[in-house]
Amino acid sequence: MFPLDPDAEAMRRTGLAAIEHAVAHLAGQRGLRVARRYGAAELRALVDEPLPEEGAGLEACLQRFFADLLPHCTQVNHPRFFAYVPGPGSWAGAIGELAAAVANLFVGTWLGGAAMVQLELTAIGWLRQALDLPAGFSGTITSGGSLANLSALAAALAAAPARREHAVVYASTETHYSMAKAARVLGVAENRIRLLPVRADQTLDPAALAEAIAADRAAGLWPAFVCANAGTTSTGAIDDLARLGEVSRAAGAWFHVDAAYGGAFALLPDGRAQFAGWQHADSITLDPHKGLYVPFECGCLLTPRTDALHAAFAPGEADYLQDVPPDEVNFFARGPELTRGARALKLWFVLRACGLAQIRAAIARDVAHARLAHDLLAADPDFEIVTPPRLSVFTFRRRGSEADNRRLLEAILADGSTMLSSSRVDGRYVLRFCALNPRTTGDDVRTAVATVQRLVHA
Repeated sequence: MFPLDPDAEAMRRTGLAAIEHAVAHLAGQRGLRVARRYGAAELRALVDEPLPEEGAGLEACLQRFFADLLPHCTQVNHPRFFAYVPGPGSWAGAIGELAAAVANLFVGTWLGGAAMVQLELTAIGWLRQALDLPAGFSGTITSGGSLANLSALAAALAAAPARREHAVVYASTETHYSMAKAARVLGVAENRIRLLPVRADQTLDPAALAEAIAADRAAGLWPAFVCANAGTTSTGAIDDLARLGEVSRAAGAWFHVDAAYGGAFALLPDGRAQFAGWQHADSITLDPHKGLYVPFECGCLLTPRTDALHAAFAPGEADYLQDVPPDEVNFFARGPELTRGARALKLWFVLRACGLAQIRAAIARDVAHARLAHDLLAADPDFEIVTPPRLSVFTFRRRGSEADNRRLLEAILADGSTMLSSSRVDGRYVLRFCALNPRTTGDDVRTAVATVQRLVHA
């Protein structure tokens, strides 16, 4: 029976065993299937077992996970995983996560975790500096972009609580689904969530936004919140942030930029111009667990209006919180969570251990890999490009019907050597290729494309 708190020798032995398993997994990842479809019955048969009354031991758990369970998971870290927006993590981030878990630090209040609160503020400051945002930006590390988007909207609504029942939220049909979800969770009426149509380049038209706002103001409603996109999930489109910000400010609306996917690309010298105007945003969502290669879960909300976060999330009277120093930063007053671990530690490990130059070079390779895949498919008469490479994603389809393209995606999943995902552009079913992994090589891209080409004729 393995004790909850073993002696130092047992910790050393099992810790080294865990590292050996982890290294072997990463070193052999190219030999694994990237993904496949499973049914619930198959996975129940694989995973379910009786609740243990007596423990099997840590070594047995490691063996069971790495040998039996992990090979049946979707390998998001895999160098040929090109689906969705990848979150590949990194070894530096994994070690940071290990350190955070071992220390088991509490970072909800200053009193509970002052050093890690300050480290989180430092890491947020590093992000702000790296992205060339004004000095007033601070914020909070979240579990991901969904919580960051919800927190931004909560802050906007808290700015005028008396008008909340008349609040209108504006986004585009290409905005991540979490934004409309956040509006529903926070009580915005369904008929006041405006998902405005996009232009041919999948961006929100500032004139259409202005017209929608004018109509709502004439109806006595409150234009509360505008969400612009800096790298949409489907096609990587970046809205005209400067113009949308001007329209938002003229209406007195909170201007939010969802850059969960795209924000990291502002690190590239030739990419920063695309983000012009976001320095005037009321809030920005970033996901370091995407383009900064930090393991899940690590999102971020940056804002110059931390006072609005405090208005939304600061607790009322609670006797058990009376020892918390009110003049220091308490992250439970910047978001919905009281209990939160040292999420920023893995981000700090990646930035401090690897440095910005190496991260920037990896992002540049992701861009190059997407362009390589695009060029190979564009030269093949069996395929058509639907949207060009933006950031590190493009969309394409095989020439034929929607059913043909659906069958192609299923064939890719059945083959298992790579993974792509699908979406729709102007109502058309498309396949997406998104490169975002420092482990990926040009050979991985060529192998993935060759697999897609082969399966068209299978």
